[in-house]
Amino acid sequence: MSWLFNGTPLHPLFVHAAVVAVPVVALLALGAGWSNRLRTWLGIVLPVLASVAFVAALLTKQAGEALAAQVPPTPELTAHIEIADIAVAGAFFLLVVTWWQWIWHRRRAALRTADSAPAPADAGRRGRMATTIAVVETAVAVFAIVGVVIAGDTGARAVWTGLL
Repeated sequence: MSWLFNGTPLHPLFVHAAVVAVPVVALLALGAGWSNRLRTWLGIVLPVLASVAFVAALLTKQAGEALAAQVPPTPELTAHIEIADIAVAGAFFLLVVTWWQWIWHRRRAALRTADSAPAPADAGRRGRMATTIAVVETAVAVFAIVGVVIAGDTGARAVWTGLL
């Protein structure tokens, strides 16, 4: 696949999608992890947005690798390429944890309607699992945001070092 559009590398264009999508999804996931109201309101939209963010991050990385093959290597570029893997991993973990959350809470809601009076031990397990998901989601959201910020910073340094 050509990573050019009318002679322009696609990486700088894809970067904008990933830089917006991943932190927005991370912040929404953070809120949905701790707020039943937000989680219910977002519904399946959050895992779908996480899927879009992951695709944006993956396309950005692939287009960046194609662009890196066309320019002379520098230490800044090497650092950026290595950090990009972390940003893509963060987007992937967001994808996994938002789908996990959505499936688990949807299943829990279905069980709640089928069984009007759950046993107290079962209710405690459900509460602990919801808290576990929220804690994991918080860690993943922070990891994803930090990964994107560091990748963006190293990318800017790779482009602008020596030019300003």
